Amino acid sequence: MKIKVTPEDFIVRELINLKLKADGPYRIYLLEKRHWNTIDALLAIARQNRMPMAKIGYGGRKDRHAVTYQYISVPKKYDLSFNMSNVKLTFMGFADDFVSAAVLKGNQFEITARKIPLHQKESILQRIHEISRYGYPNYFDDQRFGCIMKSDEILAERILRKHYKGALKLYFTTIGPGDKKAEKQRKRKIEELWGDWHAIAPLCKTKAERDIIKILLEGDSKSQLVKAINVIPKEELSMHFSAYQSFLWNLSLEQVLLKHIKKPFKIKGKIMDYAFYKTLDEGALKKLKNTQIPTAAYKIPGNAEISKIVRDILSERGLKPSDFNLTKIRKSFFKSFFRPAIVFPVWDHTVPVLFKEDDIYPGFLKLQLKFNLPSGSFATMLIKGLRD
Repeated sequence: MKIKVTPEDFIVRELINLKLKADGPYRIYLLEKRHWNTIDALLAIARQNRMPMAKIGYGGRKDRHAVTYQYISVPKKYDLSFNMSNVKLTFMGFADDFVSAAVLKGNQFEITARKIPLHQKESILQRIHEISRYGYPNYFDDQRFGCIMKSDEILAERILRKHYKGALKLYFTTIGPGDKKAEKQRKRKIEELWGDWHAIAPLCKTKAERDIIKILLEGDSKSQLVKAINVIPKEELSMHFSAYQSFLWNLSLEQVLLKHIKKPFKIKGKIMDYAFYKTLDEGALKKLKNTQIPTAAYKIPGNAEISKIVRDILSERGLKPSDFNLTKIRKSFFKSFFRPAIVFPVWDHTVPVLFKEDDIYPGFLKLQLKFNLPSGSFATMLIKGLRD
């Protein structure tokens, strides 16, 4: 089964709870994009309008390998214009509040899954029935971990452990899946030279890299390393922190699930494998429907049973909640929030589950689905759950 073969195979429309008006303190725009991730699109919009990106309100990050529609806001004094390929801004009106995660109701998905063997049709229909009845695990999916390549080499975790030099090394040398040959070579060379700041200086590419090395050239004491960490742009640091929280949350969810499900099966992921279930007994279903798991932070809310699971996960990684109190890191921080253990799609019954002949892969089927999910839940995880 393949998804995102074309951008039109994965369409996401953001649903928000924000009343539009003829006037108000914030301008609201609909951002339509393809081949762009949200942050890059917002950076481009901010540059073209000569304004700080921090003034742009948005609710969530949307994938680049999709056609996505999401809302953004700016203070009334900014009248945005934008002209760039594959990104479209449409002014929708004014509002009394800015766009943030707080105003998101969820997302509507239109997904086409391709290259499905004919013999899998019945088992997929059975899995759709099971997911409708029992939900599916509300894991953060692989795209949340774009800045993490290995589960034992995580920038945010190194900061929490106060391994600042190691965190900076990952910042400079982590090779991402989208890096081209020249960029990979540059990062490998920096890794070879790590600690020789004079030799690394000419290899620096971004302003942040140059500013960090300038600090390290003056010395790499603990105070200098902290100063260097604080040079990492806020959006990047927040992304690293968010990815790490999500990873820890996934580990916590797995432990919760394994206490309640029978015959778990695993689906391979980028930095961890995901434990799934097909059905639940009534007791487990009732329990999991009412289970909210907090993300790890300085203070972990919730009941004692769930809190212990989160604390045990931290302990296994050599951490404790107090490590999340980052008094020396000014640009970003960890905040705990609850997330449901399992999630249920709301199917659009005007568009039934539809199998057709695949027009890209002859001899196979394609599956078209349309459904809503709560904000923050991953449709790609639902698709993974269709696999037997």
